[in-house]
Amino acid sequence: MRDQIGDDGIQVLVRFARLASETGRGSDVLPLVADALVDYVGADAVAVVEIGNDGKARFITSPHLPRELEALAIEPDAIGEELESQLLAACDGRFAQVRARPLVSRGGLFGSVVMFFKSRERPQRLDLAEGLVDLAAITLGSSTQIAHLAESHAELRASQEVLFRSEKMRALGEMAAGVSHDLKNILNPLSLHLQLIERALTSGDVPGAQESAAVCRRVLKRGVETIDRLGEYSRQSPESPHEPVDLNRLVHEASELACPRMVARGGRLTLVKEELGSPSPILARSGEIVSALVNLLVNAIDATQDGGTITLRTGEQGSESWVQVADDGPGMPPEVKARVFEPFFTTKGVRGSGLGLAMVYASVQRHGGSIELETAPGRGTTFTLKFPRAPLAKV
Repeated sequence: MRDQIGDDGIQVLVRFARLASETGRGSDVLPLVADALVDYVGADAVAVVEIGNDGKARFITSPHLPRELEALAIEPDAIGEELESQLLAACDGRFAQVRARPLVSRGGLFGSVVMFFKSRERPQRLDLAEGLVDLAAITLGSSTQIAHLAESHAELRASQEVLFRSEKMRALGEMAAGVSHDLKNILNPLSLHLQLIERALTSGDVPGAQESAAVCRRVLKRGVETIDRLGEYSRQSPESPHEPVDLNRLVHEASELACPRMVARGGRLTLVKEELGSPSPILARSGEIVSALVNLLVNAIDATQDGGTITLRTGEQGSESWVQVADDGPGMPPEVKARVFEPFFTTKGVRGSGLGLAMVYASVQRHGGSIELETAPGRGTTFTLKFPRAPLAKV
């Protein structure tokens, strides 16, 4: 092809390719190809037909377009020899011949370039003309592909935003259901302690009433913290900072909140034992940890409704402090154990939301900890929550 076009033709193609790459839009290259065909190929006039996104064909604006064609309508199906004859005839004999080249790239037809010559002799630089038109077609093809990619990307972004909003609403719904579940567990003791306050006041037992009132204040505090977690999530605001907390203290509080569940359910009472060690403090939001422990205790109480024992243990190992809730209830079969942390999975029927253990798992994960479950039919259930120890304070 170099022999046909010549070194000067190669330079023309290189300069044209550089200009075409700098135009930014595919349609901007069409006036450039008209200029190049007049300047370097020797065409006396050039008509560039573009097929738009609407499928219609039209002449591009160019000083090289014969004036007779400015108002001429073109059918896209006429591109080819029929178009050459139509345009030559429309020029009223001003030109002796025309040469046309379709703008084709990657299987797409973008239009046609028609060169007009006054001489009947074969133009000398048709090979260069074909190279220029091919480069213009390639630029149009690439520009179209980029436009399609940009459109697809915009549609994908829009779909992702819709999916994100839907997922956020779904997650918010799960969070709200989980908070409702936690609130029921946490606020359950209020009724019992209000009854105790009433009896204490009736009998003149002021210290007893004050003790129950103090419990009610702690219950309400944890309830407000639970609601605040939902508000923080819905606003996507930063969570309140973690602070060093004593696991033993949280275990005592959770036990105090959960044990009234036994009175509410009726039947034989469950024995709750504490075998607490001396775990190092952990960095945590105490309200979340209490809610998690209450969830585990409530499940253990439900599992031992015919009477049994729940053992609360704490300790530390390596760089972690841990807390354990163990019951001697019926345990879980493998298929239940595999799914207990899934949201909305429950074995309690309409009495359960299936969110308690999912909330426990999420809370432990947020604190950088881990949760282990040991259970088997007839062998009870043990949950162990492990948390990184708080760093030692600098002296």
